[in-house]
Amino acid sequence: MTNDTSKINNTSTTNKARPWIQTGRYEFETVCRTTLCPKEWLQVEKIYVCEYCLKTTIQATSARRHRTKCTQTRPPGCLIYIQNDVNIFEVCGWKAKTYCEDLCLLATLFIESKVEIKNVHRFRFYVLTVCHNDNQYEFAGFFSKLQYQERLNLSCLLILPPYRNRGFGSLMVHISYALSRLANIHTGTPERPLSTQGLLCYRKYWKSKIFDYLLTKTNDEQIAINGSYLFYRLYLCQRLNLNYSSLIKMNEEYPCLPATDRYSIKIT
Repeated sequence: MTNDTSKINNTSTTNKARPWIQTGRYEFETVCRTTLCPKEWLQVEKIYVCEYCLKTTIQATSARRHRTKCTQTRPPGCLIYIQNDVNIFEVCGWKAKTYCEDLCLLATLFIESKVEIKNVHRFRFYVLTVCHNDNQYEFAGFFSKLQYQERLNLSCLLILPPYRNRGFGSLMVHISYALSRLANIHTGTPERPLSTQGLLCYRKYWKSKIFDYLLTKTNDEQIAINGSYLFYRLYLCQRLNLNYSSLIKMNEEYPCLPATDRYSIKIT
């Protein structure tokens, strides 16, 4: 999912294998062969990324040398969320230009529609880290959002492969909605186009919100549908601070609120 409106195809047509990334304890394969990253990245089998400052090298010796000298242990921003070992930092693109450009370059290796890598001053970045006992914050993912566009609460979302399937994607989406509410925007929505992974992430999040609401609804809070399925969906969007048009668009592509022959919503 990105903020990009450009129709540029930034993926290479070559059939060469995609480079792997080594960061900290993890190694994993990238998804895209992008022409936006440095050419040397596509000429090697492995890229080395510092899990703290995101400095990238293509040589193992250079990576080891950097680790002995790197003094950065956390993202260059303000800590806004902490739960156990999970932390989220707010980083301003105009204050940490190099760090944020490195975030965007990393995202191009996983999101085909990602083309915005230089205008980081227009964005705020919310960086997800996992903290260890030595107070070192390993990078796990991020999302970005445009400045002064509070209704559009998310531009680009990336969770690194080793940290997926742990609920981090849903957490980041939840934080994006929380930021909208803090700005007194009660129906925030992500920017388009959404990546396939982004669509799946939002589908999971919205389904979870609806399911939790239906489970906790009190007996006195009855939904007066009066035969209107449209009213039911509008009611839920209002209650859950979801953007109606975004929910309907997502539901057309990945149905999770199907109409039934009864006055109910079927959670699939």
